[in-house]
Amino acid sequence: MAAVVSKPVERYVQAGEYKTHYWEAGEGEPVILLHPACPGANGGTEYRHSIEPLSRHFRVLAPDLIGFGKTDRTWKMLKHPAYVEHIIEFMKAVDAVPANLVSNCRGGLVAISIAGEHPEMVKRLVVIGNAGGGIPPDLEEKALKPYSEFVPTRENLRHSLERCYFDAGKVDDEAFEQLFESAEAQYKAYQQLGGYPMDVPNLKPLLAQMTVPTLFICGRDDKVLTFEQAIKGYAMTPGARLYAMADCGLHPQLEHPDEFNHVVTEFLSGRMA
Repeated sequence: MAAVVSKPVERYVQAGEYKTHYWEAGEGEPVILLHPACPGANGGTEYRHSIEPLSRHFRVLAPDLIGFGKTDRTWKMLKHPAYVEHIIEFMKAVDAVPANLVSNCRGGLVAISIAGEHPEMVKRLVVIGNAGGGIPPDLEEKALKPYSEFVPTRENLRHSLERCYFDAGKVDDEAFEQLFESAEAQYKAYQQLGGYPMDVPNLKPLLAQMTVPTLFICGRDDKVLTFEQAIKGYAMTPGARLYAMADCGLHPQLEHPDEFNHVVTEFLSGRMA
């Protein structure tokens, strides 16, 4: 039976070392929405078209990763395991174990690690625009360059959105300003830190041994994580499903939200044929 729809509520919780900001709505089986690492990204903005619709069926939680949105900034250079541990601590702190994980880009790397290393914590896994990393070390710096060297101006943010979207016009003025405000705070912290605290781990071995039911959702026109990459990730994941959207880039949840929400609800409910 579907839960009563509720307006998203803004909350904070201590998750390990980090005071963590998140949005919550709905009741029932927990679904955690993990956002990408694009400039200005945060849980509420990246899933602004999904939190309330999914809350008709689930308890939905959309946290900000370390250093994003309103979650605490990091005072040290971090690698991938720190982001994974943070979300594990978040899941425990909000009593959401086991949970379904819905994840986009960088959030997908975090979700794959949790599902692969701690399958008892995850019921189902949705990976949006992510093939599990695995960039050769000599290409990692080049792949991270659009993020590590980003300068938060409105013009640069527009260029970043045009790279990620099939149609960047779908980002309205309100969402754009939210992203820009978040990007300014994010990159000010990186400047104070003296670097970009992220890497690109190779999680393909985890995908190849995945036991959690997995759905890949990808944009057929994705210029960041290509359709071909998504197919490779899907092909190596036992029992996985693949859903591709036309006229869509890195963020299907934002470019085709009605279709995305329907597909995710069907998969998480176990009704996908």
